[in-house]
Parts: sequence; C-alpha cells; structure tokens
Amino acid sequence: MHDVFTLVNERVLLDCGGQPICAHAGNVQTCIIKRHPTYQKLRKESRLGRSKSVASLRIWESVGTLAREGGGQEREKWLTILVDLLTPYFMGWSKDLARQWHYDVSDVRSAMMEGVLEAWFSLAGATPTKDLLDAMMNRAFSNARNLVGAGNSETCTEDSEYLIPDAAHEEESTLRASSIIDAGTVRDPDADERIRGERIGAVLQRMGAMDRANAFHEKIRTDRRDEGDVPSITPEQVGRSWVDGKNLYYRISDLLPQHVGFSEAAGIVGLSESQASRMARKGSLPFSVLWVGNRRAVSVKSLMRILGIQDSIVHPDDVENGASHVRQR
Repeated sequence: MHDVFTLVNERVLLDCGGQPICAHAGNVQTCIIKRHPTYQKLRKESRLGRSKSVASLRIWESVGTLAREGGGQEREKWLTILVDLLTPYFMGWSKDLARQWHYDVSDVRSAMMEGVLEAWFSLAGATPTKDLLDAMMNRAFSNARNLVGAGNSETCTEDSEYLIPDAAHEEESTLRASSIIDAGTVRDPDADERIRGERIGAVLQRMGAMDRANAFHEKIRTDRRDEGDVPSITPEQVGRSWVDGKNLYYRISDLLPQHVGFSEAAGIVGLSESQASRMARKGSLPFSVLWVGNRRAVSVKSLMRILGIQDSIVHPDDVENGASHVRQR
C-alpha cells in the first residue's frame, strides 16, 4: 500500500519526467544558469535537515516563491516539489514512531503531511524562509505525536492525494488605464475585449515597444510558443479563435521579461536595496524572492499584482489596431 510520501514523490517524478529542472526561475530555457540537474539529483543533494546548507535554503526559497506565484497548475507542481523535498527527513522518524506506538506508518505519515500543509497555508505569506521551513517541520512532528498520543489507531479512509488541494484559478479583470470610453461600462464582451486590446496597443506604440509586440505576434501566429503559455478563453472568444483557426490570445505579461533584479524590484516599490534586504529577513517584504545562483531576482508578475496592474488577456489584432491609430495621428 502506498503512503502519502510515496504518492507525492511519484507525482513529482511524473510532472518532471526525468528532465532537467530549474528550481531558480522555474523555466530551464529562460534561466541564466545553463546547468540544471534532474529532480532526482536535486532532491538527493538538498540539505534541509539540521545541517542546512546555504545553497539548499536558497533553492527552498525559490521553490516556495514559485509555489506561491505560479499559474494554477504551476503552483500545484511547485508546492508538491516543496513538500517532497521535506519527506526524506520524516521517513526514519515516522517508522520509529509507528513501531513504538503500534500504529500504521501510513497513518503517521498522513498526519505529518497534513501538518506540513497546514503550516504552509497559514504562514507562507509573511514568514522568513528559514522560519517557514522550521515551522513546517515542527508542525509535521507535532501532528504525528498528537495522533499517537490520542490512543486511537485509525486508518484514513480518504485517498491521501486529497491533502494537496487544487490551486485556486484566479479570474483577473481588465487593465486600468485612462480612456475616453469607460471600458467598465461596456456590456458587450466583444466590444470590451477590442477596446482593451486597442488601448494597450496605443500605449505600446507611444512607448516605442510595438516592434517587440509585433515580433511576439508573429511567433504566436506561426505556432512557435509553448502550449503551456496559451491562456484559457471564454465561450465568447471561441468564435474568434475559430475564424483564425487557432487561439492567438495572450497575456500582457508575455511581452515583459519574466524577472527583474532585486535592486530594481525594490526601487519599483519605493524601497532601497538595503531596506528591502532587511524586510526580506523579517518576512515583511511585499514581493517574494527567487535565487538564481548567488543573485536575487523577482517575478514581474508578482510586481504587477503588488502595483495593481492587471495581467489582461488580449488579441494581437486589437493591439495592432490600437498602435495603428496612434501612428496615423
């Protein structure tokens, strides 16, 4: 019978598929570090027990950031990896506890897993990295002790995979920008979509960024983007995709760099680098940090959320039309 630790590990191996994994920025192709291990090697080399290594703590912090800030499925993937990095430190102790108290080891491990996730969901937002790691481990041990201390050896009748909930899929609203037309009052979804795209195209044209947007549009139209980057579309948008023969929609963040440096991110939110570093140690920094080797980076999507910039879905035709209107003026 598989216990929850085995199921979590199998899920991670299935997701990673034996390929190199980037635990710095989440994407092997865009990471500036060119050498990446497989997940099996990463897990074997990570030291998160009593003798924690600096490199392992940085990997832990980056994986935690990806687990908080990725897309729906990406959040689930990285949270599963985060949890699986801890389970090697629970194996021997859970066996000893089960043997001593005559419990099924799978019950003990389920209680530990529940404790790990309880700590994550209650503390992940505002707790320094090392403190979060310690809290998750301590909650796991406490839950196991409470289980055997209750005196009732029971077996969970639920599938252990229920302990890792599906990540919430957020519905994001449209970009806020000044316009003669208040897009919020437009009741026709198709008109609202076109207005939104044209406004963004006009902004990009004024900023001199339409060449980059046009190059990205060409990449979309020639099917050269990853399937995982294609946003889900509404029933109203299906008809337009049918005309094109493909889903050409994309998010505004697709035109932006994936990450910015720590110092630049601090400046964007009005902090000096030293202030941001102190806040990071206290766990009060408004954005999360990724470690890319010895350098700190910050997700652009994270900064967009902090600044209230909505990651809108647009169509290339609308963006190009908006840019064209500005050029004609």
